[in-house]
Amino acid sequence: QPLGLRIVNDEVYALCRDQLVRLWDLNKDGEADFYESFNNDVIVSPSFHEFALDLQTDAEGNFYFAKGGAVRPGGRGWQVITPHTGSVIRISKDGSKLDVFATGVRAPNGMSAGGPNGEVTLADNEGTWTPTSRINIVKPGDFLGVVDLAHRDEAPTTYGNPVTWIPHSIDNSSGGQVWVPDERFGLPKGQLLYTSYGKSSLFVVPYETLVDGTVQGGVVRLPLDFEAGMMRPRFNPKDGQLYIAGLKGWQTTARRDGAFQRVRRTTKPVEVPVAIHVKPNGIEIGFTAPVDRASAEDLENWSVEQWNYLWSQAYGSAEYSVLEPTKEGHDPVTVKSAKLSPDGRKLFLEIPGIQPVMQMKIKFLIDGASGAPLDYEIYNTIAKVPAR
Repeated sequence: QPLGLRIVNDEVYALCRDQLVRLWDLNKDGEADFYESFNNDVIVSPSFHEFALDLQTDAEGNFYFAKGGAVRPGGRGWQVITPHTGSVIRISKDGSKLDVFATGVRAPNGMSAGGPNGEVTLADNEGTWTPTSRINIVKPGDFLGVVDLAHRDEAPTTYGNPVTWIPHSIDNSSGGQVWVPDERFGLPKGQLLYTSYGKSSLFVVPYETLVDGTVQGGVVRLPLDFEAGMMRPRFNPKDGQLYIAGLKGWQTTARRDGAFQRVRRTTKPVEVPVAIHVKPNGIEIGFTAPVDRASAEDLENWSVEQWNYLWSQAYGSAEYSVLEPTKEGHDPVTVKSAKLSPDGRKLFLEIPGIQPVMQMKIKFLIDGASGAPLDYEIYNTIAKVPAR
């Protein structure tokens, strides 16, 4: 049973739990009639939740997929753990070699391997050692949070460096990611997008990479309505628009059992926050188009709060105060000033005492230069506050 399909140079590849298969149409009638085991080095177990998820290729033609954790029925704890359980797997473009690219994932339903600089991304769902959903930019050898599936001699003592955590109320079950290939869609080329299966939503993922390699960013839900739990986004190279396949199975807000939907650019202005940069004394937010100065610089139109999660073996986490770590709840964050750049595309929020935090929420209602209201919430993570 194929769990992911990929077409490479007109050849069709199908991902199964136990192998990567190449499909051959020998008599050219449009139907596969020979199934070649392209690589079957992956180790499988009888655990029902140890899914093989997604199938991506990088610029060199190497294949990537994620191997789920062997979650017990009900979601807590593990069944049989193999050397490949809870890992990101890479297979060479000729099928001759399989290696473990990264470890420590629980239910990684969706990834990408087509970033502008060769980035590989992966999202994971709340559960054991995963306090809430997270998005990762994955590098070889990375540990992605689940201690029991780290496959290391010594247990990790930190959860790695996710791009961002995402509150359960915004995304309880992650989907796939995709990169905007060009300007036809209306968002900047190279912009990362993320789908939520659980909330049937599409998000922009603004993030930055600091000089030491630390990544940090957030998610912004786009005001779009989908009929199924969105999972597999792809851009069509012919029209430059986004197509997403989704379904309804486990917990989701989906209304239909399945859907294949298009997100296309219209004649309306695209006015969306697409960039976020942490500064020593605040946060800079970048927009796709100019915004109205008077409303953007009015502090009454902004509110910021923050909280942390407990990274533990428990299933998920409550939301905890940063100021009182044992107390559940959020802390309000003081915004001293809001200053718009001369071109109207960058807004700086001055935040005295800004500090690393697992989750921040920036809520605003301002006007775009077109006069349309921009009502958005940014959920971001601050891993490090740069010195300058």
